[in-house]
Amino acid sequence: MEGFDPRWLIHAGGFFYVLAFVIREELVMRLLVLTGSAHYILYYFLYPEVPLWDAIMTSTVMVFANLYVVSQVILERTTLRMSDDEKTLFEAFDTLNPGQFRHLLKAASWHLIDDSKGANGTVLTREGEAAPALYYILDGAVSAQKGAQVFRLPAGNFIGEIAYVLGTGTSATAIAPIGTRYVRWDAQSLAALAKRKPALGNALNALLTRDLAKKLTVSYQPDGALAADAQTKEMFAGA
Repeated sequence: MEGFDPRWLIHAGGFFYVLAFVIREELVMRLLVLTGSAHYILYYFLYPEVPLWDAIMTSTVMVFANLYVVSQVILERTTLRMSDDEKTLFEAFDTLNPGQFRHLLKAASWHLIDDSKGANGTVLTREGEAAPALYYILDGAVSAQKGAQVFRLPAGNFIGEIAYVLGTGTSATAIAPIGTRYVRWDAQSLAALAKRKPALGNALNALLTRDLAKKLTVSYQPDGALAADAQTKEMFAGA
């Protein structure tokens, strides 16, 4: 290119590298490094009489390595590639960022109670016993019994969170009837994940503690129709 000195590419590349070194924001830093590397590659190609292919290949490898990390950072910060169900669930975990939520998803299992689970549904927790898992109700309503009181927990509620947060027995027996969809996290695996990733654990505990506080402000009155339903009584009698 007439009038253009390719050596300015080296200066520009160095400028972007120096700028990257003083930036703390990871995504911006890596984008600046990519820009600097692109300038160096152009210089290695344009300035020497014979392109410096070894330097070009080395810089290209660094570019692809940075592009990979940039893609991971973007995934950590967005809901890209999440299914509709996963996005709906993420909305309920609003104390977690997308990256933390993705780690949580890896430990989750999705369940639908159908006829094969038995006419009375599936017992999720038993009052006073340690909860084997933490549950989140996606669809349907879970029947719960605390002492003589019978009530329903609709979609959008956690089950087993008291036992998980406080390390005590569960506060109620909960049975998911046919048609209920829920997400399950093994309690021990979830605790291990929270220990490995303290920021995630703190965000999850903040969410569950808030959920507990919300439940304490809501008086779950016995469901008259539910309490009078013989099949429901039989459900808890056989639990």
